[in-house]
Amino acid sequence: MKQGRKLLSVLVAASMIFSFAACGKDQPASESEKSEPMEFVLGDYTLVYKGACIMEDYDGNDALVMTLDYTNNSGSSDSYLWSISENVMQNDASLEFATIYLSDDSFETVSDSQFTEVQNGETIEIMTSFILADTTSMVEVSFEESFGDAKSDTITIDPSKLSRETPKAPTTKTTEKATTADSGDALLDFWNGDWYGWWVMTGCYGNYEGMDSMSWDICGTIDIGDDYTGTVVLWDEDYTRNDPMVEASVTLNEAGTGEYGTLMSESGNFTDIPLEHADWIVDPGLVDFPPGMIIIDGYYENGDDEYYYEIHLLPWGSSWDDLGEDFIPYSYYDWYLPLVEAGKPMPDSIDVGA
Repeated sequence: MKQGRKLLSVLVAASMIFSFAACGKDQPASESEKSEPMEFVLGDYTLVYKGACIMEDYDGNDALVMTLDYTNNSGSSDSYLWSISENVMQNDASLEFATIYLSDDSFETVSDSQFTEVQNGETIEIMTSFILADTTSMVEVSFEESFGDAKSDTITIDPSKLSRETPKAPTTKTTEKATTADSGDALLDFWNGDWYGWWVMTGCYGNYEGMDSMSWDICGTIDIGDDYTGTVVLWDEDYTRNDPMVEASVTLNEAGTGEYGTLMSESGNFTDIPLEHADWIVDPGLVDFPPGMIIIDGYYENGDDEYYYEIHLLPWGSSWDDLGEDFIPYSYYDWYLPLVEAGKPMPDSIDVGA
């Protein structure tokens, strides 16, 4: 099923699940020469920049790693990933996100959890990381509120004054992944957790013409709270958990044709277009086979470019062997099964860790 690289825009994202010790401090930068920590109020959210350091990413590149405290004052649960956008520039070019694993045998990264749902009034520590072009040129970092009035603030960091550090193991978890334990709620236990499968395009026009029936492996995480609101994050072979293809705010309803209710989109993005209320209406009871599969379908339109898409997902660890060759994801045997049989968690990008 594997096809050529798609014509999809990259969304800004970075994240972390655990609370980590802060990096060593740099000069805060900026002509104002404020002393650290530096606090920014971006609409309903407050950031405190606590410092930065340099670490090596999984490819051996030098990466800038910033440590921030993130406070949510929006009146509802939210995450850094969802509420804050970052733009990191060096030598007049945007820096790419860096993947830095905690250890050689772990798929957890230092930038794994802007996905953490933070309750109103609560604060968590997060890290965010970017690949440096060099370790001497100044870096300008802009933080912007993703929605609302889009308030922003900027700092400048001198990499030459930063210490080199190695990833540190977490000391305390801010929030457990939804896959770690049963909640006691059958609906939440069904939806929450890590998912794997494939997605396909049909009815393609514009720049996507000729791509009908092309398909790609896809991974994702669903995280829905006790109030039945939450997020769906999906990434295929061209994206990663930290730089996802889809970020959706969703609601869950007990009503549906089966026992697992109905999931509905409320807002977010599918690649480079917005998702709106009821663009997705996902009812597992409508899927005849296999049990436990969810199918998300939708329509993409951006100017002359358009296509229909369908996403097929089973919980991470599920077997696809009985579905037949036409329905098995491309990387199922070479990548997915070896990880599952080794008891590995879902990685942050496809084809990593096999």
